[in-house]
Amino acid sequence: MWTKETKIQAEMEMANSTSVFAPGLSIKGDIEAVSDIRIEGDVCGDVSTPKKVIIGISGNVEGDIKASEICVMGKVLGDVFVEGLARFTAEAKMRGKIFSEKIEIESGADMEVMVAKYKTFLSQEKEKQTTMPRSNPLINERLFDQSMAKMSE
Repeated sequence: MWTKETKIQAEMEMANSTSVFAPGLSIKGDIEAVSDIRIEGDVCGDVSTPKKVIIGISGNVEGDIKASEICVMGKVLGDVFVEGLARFTAEAKMRGKIFSEKIEIESGADMEVMVAKYKTFLSQEKEKQTTMPRSNPLINERLFDQSMAKMSE
């Protein structure tokens, strides 16, 4: 039987484990969290967490999302990077790229996406880092100074 104290304790644990962005809330900027994230409002920026992201039916994200798992019921305009399951319900609207190990798309979802395995994305990123030429910081600084001088003229 739930006592008042047990109920309050359960609510506090839930509050500590999920960051909620309520309907009507509008944020411009990146979000980084260590907890689960539930978005019901509007976010214009990147969202990142090592845990789960839920985009509610009224949720709208314009930016990239990085998480271990995602469930989209609202709208996403950007790329999604998920280590585990990427789930899109029938109400979901998605435009962008999806990098995920598993994907589930319900019938009725409005999707304009490119889909690839998350491991493929990781290997591409690793390859980019090894093939990028190391630049001389002094040369870059001089080029930056020259471009700034041209802008001030």
